[in-house]
Amino acid sequence: MARYLTLAALAVFAMTAAFSNAGGVAQKKQKDKDIMVKGILTKDDVKDPQRGGPSQIHVVKLQKGKTYTIDMVSSQMDSYLRLQDAKGKQLAEDDDSGGGLNARIQFSCTADGDYRIVTTTFAANAMGAFTLTVKTAGASQGPGTAHAGMLGKAAPGLSADFAVNGKPLGLADLKGKVVLLYFWEPRSSASAALLPRLGQWNKAFKDKGLAIVGATFYLTDIGQNLTFDKETGLVKKGAKANRKSDQAILTDYAAYHKIDHLLLALAKKEALAAFDAYIVNGLPQMVLIDRRGMVRMIEVGGEKASTGVEAEIKKLLAEK
Repeated sequence: MARYLTLAALAVFAMTAAFSNAGGVAQKKQKDKDIMVKGILTKDDVKDPQRGGPSQIHVVKLQKGKTYTIDMVSSQMDSYLRLQDAKGKQLAEDDDSGGGLNARIQFSCTADGDYRIVTTTFAANAMGAFTLTVKTAGASQGPGTAHAGMLGKAAPGLSADFAVNGKPLGLADLKGKVVLLYFWEPRSSASAALLPRLGQWNKAFKDKGLAIVGATFYLTDIGQNLTFDKETGLVKKGAKANRKSDQAILTDYAAYHKIDHLLLALAKKEALAAFDAYIVNGLPQMVLIDRRGMVRMIEVGGEKASTGVEAEIKKLLAEK
């Protein structure tokens, strides 16, 4: 699970073509069975648009029907991985699934072609050496990423103890509605970038049966003492914080961004269970749940959320 989710801390493939990178790092091919790249992220690398730190893009050719394990390991920084298709659409991302501060993505490939692996850091000011490996795990057990295994299955429940714009409901209370559940947190700029789209969808589809629910965790549960600046709309370091001050942050955040859908805060135990159950490795993560309570779509992304989400909302609302 991703690190703003430090809640996670609480959670060879035969290449048929060249492996290239945009960062000028060394590369090594081992017996045509796996790919290893030893590199260094420095202040001279391209700034990552999502995390803000240095980044490098490594292009690999992946094969349909294969499942790959992509690892970024470093003893000098908190590794962060993203996987994109050839056009730059994000397919997966991860912070700590490789253990410690190492990142890991497991990807079942559904189409031959070039894929972009973005190696960067969780913290914007971090730099250091890393090792990137891409290995095959054999035949694919299904399409897409780890999220694919959730599609068509009952949405895991979650339990909150605080809510903004409503009561701390569970998913069972929303049965009969199409639910757009998204995981987020107030420090995440990508989460904030998603809010305009959420506002549009809420206005357009709320009366037709859509319920939008944002789920987050208490910042004090991961050792963060923070406060919300009502003038700038930013979360910043504060004095001693507690559960009540965290709730105030959510209330003020919702007022600043004019959020009118339901926001839920999950205590540590419940947050761990929910973030693990939904395989949350990046924020924000959207989960579309149909009227029967079945997961129908999962997408990670903020400002560039695909138009496919809106199309799926319309499709699910039309189902009876």
